[in-house]
Amino acid sequence: MLFMMKLNEDKNHDIMKHSTLLPALMLFFCFTFSNVIGQLRTPSSVGTYEKGTITLESGEEIDGYIYMDMMNPQDFQKRVYFIDEEAYAAYSEGEDVDDRATKYDSKDLQGFSLENGKKFKQARYVNLFAKRKQDKVPKQLLLEVAAEGKVTVFKKYHHTQGFISPYLPDRTKVSDAEYAEWQKNNFEILARKEGEKAVNLSTINIKKLVGDNRAILMNYAKDEYGFRTAFTKGPVFESSFQMDALEALTRMVEDYNKS
Repeated sequence: MLFMMKLNEDKNHDIMKHSTLLPALMLFFCFTFSNVIGQLRTPSSVGTYEKGTITLESGEEIDGYIYMDMMNPQDFQKRVYFIDEEAYAAYSEGEDVDDRATKYDSKDLQGFSLENGKKFKQARYVNLFAKRKQDKVPKQLLLEVAAEGKVTVFKKYHHTQGFISPYLPDRTKVSDAEYAEWQKNNFEILARKEGEKAVNLSTINIKKLVGDNRAILMNYAKDEYGFRTAFTKGPVFESSFQMDALEALTRMVEDYNKS
């Protein structure tokens, strides 16, 4: 009898322990993932091969065609799928050329450029805003260049796979073209001074970035570039900016790079 009473007490204790633990775990996961959404790779009808040139780590340049998909920009920011002229001719005729594409990881390239004038360079970046520890590991990415020189400005597009921002458009409610257009106009801005790591605009120190040029700093203070207004206004959401902030920062940086 005593044994049965003890057994029941142990069971009750376990039930109480688990009933207390469960809400705590639920609260933890709700808090952890309140600002992210899990999503599989976004199906796309806008991805295509574009004429361009890749620059290998060795400095060798190779002309060909690079797969670009603004519905999944994390792909070309992490790796490049590259085909030659012959494969592109087959692709243009509707053939599947995936097995003829050469994959280059970001670490294999200095960067790449497209015939339309866009340029991408390798940049080392740590996402300080990541929710998960594994996402805070430094990564080598291939990022679009907005200005280049003593200070280089990059656009980092939002990823659309895995844990994503809840601010991304609902892909079930917009067309692929609208989704891609949104990506082109909403992005993180990074700046990298020579010899330093790329820093997100949300955490950047303006004096550290251009403060060694008093004239530029004074122009910033007087808002001659329009960047002080954009910088003070801050991100549109999370650490994401739009073209007005990028254009204003680029004006300031290009002035700084010429000095």
